[in-house]
Amino acid sequence: MRKLGAILGLWVAMSPACADDIVSVLERSQRLRLEQRVAAPDSERSRRVRVTFDRLMTRSRLSPHAVELRVMQGGVQAEAMLGRLLVVGDAVGDLPEGERLVLLAHELSHLSLEHWQALCAVYRKHVPGDVRPDTTDPVAGALSHDANALSHRHEYEADAHGFALARPLGATLDDALSLLMRQPMLGDSPTHPATRRRIAQFRMLQARAEAIEAQGGALRTGGVNVAPPR
Repeated sequence: MRKLGAILGLWVAMSPACADDIVSVLERSQRLRLEQRVAAPDSERSRRVRVTFDRLMTRSRLSPHAVELRVMQGGVQAEAMLGRLLVVGDAVGDLPEGERLVLLAHELSHLSLEHWQALCAVYRKHVPGDVRPDTTDPVAGALSHDANALSHRHEYEADAHGFALARPLGATLDDALSLLMRQPMLGDSPTHPATRRRIAQFRMLQARAEAIEAQGGALRTGGVNVAPPR
C-alpha cells in the first residue's frame, strides 16, 4: 500500500464547508485516485497479469469474491486499495513470472491481512469525530508517527506472507531481490522501509523456509512480522 498523501489537508481544502469522518475521507481519497486511472486494453501482458493473479488466488485464504483485480494502464506497479481492490499496472505483465508472483502476492497479502482496516483504525483513533482543522491539526504529529510505524510493519508482514504464498508456485529469493532492486530505496520513506532492510528480511525468510523444508515441513502463509536490525 502506498502513501495516502496529504489527505487531511487536501480534503479540508477541497471541502471547507463539509464535515466528514476520517474513514470516509480516506476512502474518498482512494476513489479519487482510482478515477484518474484508465483501464488497460485486453492484451497479452494484461492476460499474464490475470493468469498470475488466478494462480495466487488458488493458494490464498481469500474468497474469490473478496478481491477485485483491476488491470490499468501504467508501469510496473501494484497497489492494494480500499481493502478489496488489487490495482495493477499492465506493464507488470512484462515482468518475469517469478517477480510478478512476488509483487502480486505482496499486495494480496495486504488484503488478506486486513491492513487497510488496521490503518483506518489508527486514523479513527486519532480523529474520532469530524475532519476539521481544529480536530486534525493538534494530532497531526502523533497520527503521522503511528501511521508511519504501522505502514512499515505492514510492509514487512506483506513481504513475509507474500513470499510464503508465492514460493510454492516457483518464486525464488532471487525473484524477490530482483523486484526490489528495480526501484531501490536508500532510506526509509514514511510508508516503506529501506530496500536493504527488506532484503535482509527476505534472506532470513529464505533461510527459515529452507530449514523447515529440511525437517520435512512446509512453510505456511502466516503473519510473520520480524523487522531486520538497523
